[in-house]
Amino acid sequence: MPLNSRELLNVVAQLTDDRHVRATMNESLKGGCIAATTTVLGGLVMGPAGLAFGGVVGGCIAAILSKDKFKSVPQIIMYDMTDNQRERLAASVATVIADFRVEDIALLVPMLLNSPGAKEAVLRSVFTFLQNEMQLQIVD
Repeated sequence: MPLNSRELLNVVAQLTDDRHVRATMNESLKGGCIAATTTVLGGLVMGPAGLAFGGVVGGCIAAILSKDKFKSVPQIIMYDMTDNQRERLAASVATVIADFRVEDIALLVPMLLNSPGAKEAVLRSVFTFLQNEMQLQIVD
């Protein structure tokens, strides 16, 4: 029985959920810029103590501004991807799984649970797709 794309994506979503993988679109970079800017300004105004103060203030501001901008990978797969993107992701993962000669979803789940190498290969494929196709940054 061939692998169903929807079932395959459900397995991928479960794997990424188990590892608590999240993704963001440039929020980490924005937060870093905010923290760096406030650190430099604090250092210029208050010297060494200003570096610490500016870093803390900038970090807090960055955290507040990026609240709710990090999404779990399962949420991205199920709600943010287009049908075309989902199909391409499923095809990408299916290519990796084909190397393991798994043709049924019932065989895939135990294999991924018992084989760290297979699990990492699938996750690497998902991360590569999300980074290259959707320009997301992965937070593992």
